[in-house]
Amino acid sequence: MASDLCIERNDSKWEIRDSPAKKQRCEGYASPPPPPSPSALCSSAEEEKEDPRSKIVFYNYDDDSDVEDDSDGMHEFTDKEFQEYDRQLTQSDGFDVMYFPRSFGFGGTSPVFNLDEIADDLKTFAELALKQYNDKEKICVQFKNLEFVKVVKANRGLCAGFKYYITFDVKDADAVDGGTMEFEACVWDGIGHTDVLISRLKIST
Repeated sequence: MASDLCIERNDSKWEIRDSPAKKQRCEGYASPPPPPSPSALCSSAEEEKEDPRSKIVFYNYDDDSDVEDDSDGMHEFTDKEFQEYDRQLTQSDGFDVMYFPRSFGFGGTSPVFNLDEIADDLKTFAELALKQYNDKEKICVQFKNLEFVKVVKANRGLCAGFKYYITFDVKDADAVDGGTMEFEACVWDGIGHTDVLISRLKIST
């Protein structure tokens, strides 16, 4: 289990100090977001009813009753919690990760609760990734001209800036039926620089 304390040698003496992750959290650097209010679980209650894909899943702590939280209601990831988090992160490439409201890890990826607050940014990042995809796929017969429809959900992680994992709907502008498909884009937004790391149609599982 992770601990908020570490032991360091200083002038031939051993001292107990806060661990780096604990220190960063206490200093407000990369601090975890507070548990969201029910009204912030999605962009709106109406959208939550209309699109169940936007619903954020919470980690169940029922089996972790022996874990002691700090005064701020948080604790560093236990081995069990981190293994589950890492499994989700690896299997989905960061696009499908649940929320761990009591667990803290430096630079972790977690869901964005109120999409409305950064809706313009997410749309800009999504369209940037879509343009890159369309430019690469011009030689492909199937999809040459995909258009942005709406953001479904997004995750965000700290990485010398922010790394956004955006799931959104697209449509084929050349198609007659007007159906939509899910698209995934990972965009790193650094200081004065933005890079598209992943741009792809979502693979059905």
